[in-house]
Amino acid sequence: MVREVDLDRIEVPEGYEVLDATALARRLGIKRETVLVYLSRRNFKNIPRPNRRLAMGPVWYEASVREWERRRAGG
Repeated sequence: MVREVDLDRIEVPEGYEVLDATALARRLGIKRETVLVYLSRRNFKNIPRPNRRLAMGPVWYEASVREWERRRAGG
């Protein structure tokens, strides 16, 4: 899980919400383990690329995930 203490150490653009692998999986309707397998295999067809890789794990910005979903839907 993404903790506030960890987020204080990185610059997060204003108005962006940060998602960890668990939150991304919930958002995309898949299991967390599936997200981690895609990451380990560098398979980015079914998940967006992470915006940052931290010691606690990769994180995605909510706005980037929305943009990825929009592009994937074709519009």
